[in-house]
Amino acid sequence: MPEKDFAMSSRDGEREYTIAYPRRRIVRGVVRLLGRLVLPLAWKVEITGRENFPAKGPIIVVGNHVAVMEAVLMVMYSPRPLEVVGQVDIRPERISAFSQWLYGCIPFWRGRMERAPLQQAVDVLRQDGWLGIFPEGGFWDPGAMRPQTGVAWLSYRAGAPVLPIGFSGTLGALGAALRLERPALKMNVGKPIPCARAVEGKARKIYLQEYAVQVMNGINALIPEGGKVEHGPRIENERFDLEVVVQDAEGEPQRVPGSLEIAHSAALAKLLHRPGILKIFRKNYQMPIEALQSLDRVYEARTIVDGAASIVHYLREENPYLLSYRFGAREAEAMQLGVEELLALSEWAADAGHSLRITPVRRYFSLDQDKEIVQTKQGTFEDWM
Repeated sequence: MPEKDFAMSSRDGEREYTIAYPRRRIVRGVVRLLGRLVLPLAWKVEITGRENFPAKGPIIVVGNHVAVMEAVLMVMYSPRPLEVVGQVDIRPERISAFSQWLYGCIPFWRGRMERAPLQQAVDVLRQDGWLGIFPEGGFWDPGAMRPQTGVAWLSYRAGAPVLPIGFSGTLGALGAALRLERPALKMNVGKPIPCARAVEGKARKIYLQEYAVQVMNGINALIPEGGKVEHGPRIENERFDLEVVVQDAEGEPQRVPGSLEIAHSAALAKLLHRPGILKIFRKNYQMPIEALQSLDRVYEARTIVDGAASIVHYLREENPYLLSYRFGAREAEAMQLGVEELLALSEWAADAGHSLRITPVRRYFSLDQDKEIVQTKQGTFEDWM
């Protein structure tokens, strides 16, 4: 059982901190020791750039994130103990819940402007501590996510440089190890990026976003080729459309009333083509959205009602920040309205005894294949383990 954090504050001269660094020394020391013994037995671990870890001073350690093993490698192989910023806005799966309970983290609810975790992160750095964080804020859409400005803000506020790391071989690596396959894991440590500083004549918000992009570019440059495949395909000009057909009991198409047509069809189609988001609803919260994950056949309208209603309730009542954090406020609002419109349409169809065929259409230009792609079959979420 983890030792209790007796000191929720630490005093350094006249300055009092909201969190002590380092903390949980015994538990974290044992975890790191055992991890370094076990990892080379279950995986072929290759680390380059160890000399780039600084000898002293604060540092924000960052990396790409497509699976669970990046966090494991980051924690186990950093020369000094890492205080990790961890998300708590989504119900964690068992292994994540156990890890957070055992090792501990600075809990952060993505999308909210919470002062307490931000101040704790700053206080770790002001004690010359090491902070671990993933700038993309998750792995719901690898390769297509905009870098969040949290790392830039922390670097600016605490005067701490950023150490980028590129990981590869992590996707599915935990499951492969459990099958005794001993997969290869690579961790490429880059040179520190100087801390964010005010630039005369430039708005701070713009500068912090530019710094966040600089950090993400630094990470991406360190990802070995195999990891870049995991990080997502290279695409341009992505756009979406939605095709909806209502059928009666005999399979005859039915006219949809104008008031029930889905006005936010493109945003809804994009959501339906984001398996990482749909996975949250299905796996983390056990919602009945199986039909919405595989819209490749005709469904009874009631099946669509159940799935859409559960998503609408969650976004309205439990976590209104889920989509806005990931897609921005405007697109998140359009996505939620699209789900609400789908719910209204499917309720009407269910009352009339009709069925629905919903086809989300995704179009994009593939830089890897050098051609236009039209995708109607939804993707599946790659197991993060």
